[in-house]
Amino acid sequence: MSELANIVGELKIIHRSGDAWHGPALRDVLTGLTPDAAAWRLPNAHSIWEIVLHIAGWEEVFLRRLEGLLAASPEGGDFPHVAEVTDEAWEQALARLENAHERLLEVVSRFSDSDLKERVAGKDYTIGFMLHGLVRHHVYHAGQISLLRKIVAGS
Repeated sequence: MSELANIVGELKIIHRSGDAWHGPALRDVLTGLTPDAAAWRLPNAHSIWEIVLHIAGWEEVFLRRLEGLLAASPEGGDFPHVAEVTDEAWEQALARLENAHERLLEVVSRFSDSDLKERVAGKDYTIGFMLHGLVRHHVYHAGQISLLRKIVAGS
């Protein structure tokens, strides 16, 4: 299997339902969360909701970079503030995450193994390096969300 196929496979497994190597896939961890649970926060920490917006924002940045555009940080900030805790706003946050991930998979799937050696526009690292970092970023935050969910649920 090619390196690109491995990366695409990892990006699918860590996000979607399935047997992710690190534990529950992000989508599984988010399933069934209420807006109040997603917005709950420990002192001096981010809420699940803020982490969801953070992941989506950075996937949008990575997508722009893969399209050859210069992108420094997410448009809404690194960990956007949750202004409104409603079912609709939470569904929009989850939809943004899903949309960003699916668009990213679409673009990454068009690359070849040789493209992974190309430099990212405006950066001193390769596309392959960035994509491996994206996998680690997703897994790291999925773990945070899993722990926060356990705390919120009281188990």
